[in-house]
Amino acid sequence: MLVMPKFGFKWFSSNRTKGIKNILIIGLSSVGDNLLISPGIRLIKDNCKRAAIDFVVGPRAADFAKENPLFSNIYIWDKKTGIKTLIRMLEGKRYDLVVDFRNSLLPFFINAEYRLTFFLKELFSKKFSTHEAERTVRFLEPYFGRCKNIELYFPLYKNEIQQYTEVFEKDGIFLDSDNFIVLNPGAAFEKKRWDKDRFAELGRQIISKYEVKLMIVGNKKELGLAKEITAKIRSERALNLAGKISFRQLAFLLSRALLLITNDTGTMHLASAMKCPVIAIFGPGNPLRYGPIGTKSIVLHTDRKCFPCRLESRCKVGFICMNDVMVKDVISAVEKLLMHAKDLF
Repeated sequence: MLVMPKFGFKWFSSNRTKGIKNILIIGLSSVGDNLLISPGIRLIKDNCKRAAIDFVVGPRAADFAKENPLFSNIYIWDKKTGIKTLIRMLEGKRYDLVVDFRNSLLPFFINAEYRLTFFLKELFSKKFSTHEAERTVRFLEPYFGRCKNIELYFPLYKNEIQQYTEVFEKDGIFLDSDNFIVLNPGAAFEKKRWDKDRFAELGRQIISKYEVKLMIVGNKKELGLAKEITAKIRSERALNLAGKISFRQLAFLLSRALLLITNDTGTMHLASAMKCPVIAIFGPGNPLRYGPIGTKSIVLHTDRKCFPCRLESRCKVGFICMNDVMVKDVISAVEKLLMHAKDLF
């Protein structure tokens, strides 16, 4: 039987955070989206230091939550299975506070003293020109205080840093001494992928100009794409890591990289969280809302009047904007970000 929603609830305010011991955060469906709410999650944790935080996350975003020290328990929930499934997962649980980043009715089906969801704020907020991380934090500030520096957050354990160092060294990759640039040619929405031949040409030019290695990354579905680009670069200094490293190993890799060159993907947000400089190639999309944040970055995009996109999946001109970013534009951006690294020439 489906539990009836609980619309009677106590009013939550900033002076109540000290008594909060158990929190449930309802996260989002993709890794990138959860990285964008990570400043908000950290703001909650910083103001409820003694509280245990459970986290509900979609199956495509499980890598964001797994082994993340912010969370005590993780519940992988596919919304397609319905609210009943989530209620069964949380059976017997009672929370002091539920915070819903989906802005849904879910909190009213969960046993909790206080519930935070942001229906009206979501409806009337300025989405198009405000970065999503900033917009989310502003929702929370009346309850958890001002956030001075809005930065994406993805923590690594000290012991796993040592472990990953040894894993990479077994494959001849010395992250503490090698100079390297990461290329991410994939994207879940294929129309956001910059041309693979241009990625290959970019790789060849970088290797000819700089004393660096190239690490080509991607998920298992992008293994073929990464393999093809690596082959076209034609250099022993180009290494294909797509599908071979875990998400947390990718985070560590980015934390040691000179920079990341990427399409508009979750990997771009992960780089921001790891303080890795980013060159982001945007076609259909909106970097004002979803671009790199909190680190050195250059966004390359078309000059067409339709950019930034309002309906990125419904392009009327065949996504031709992706062809407007040329290899020379990316090389110029690389030069700007590496201009002080004299030992690379």
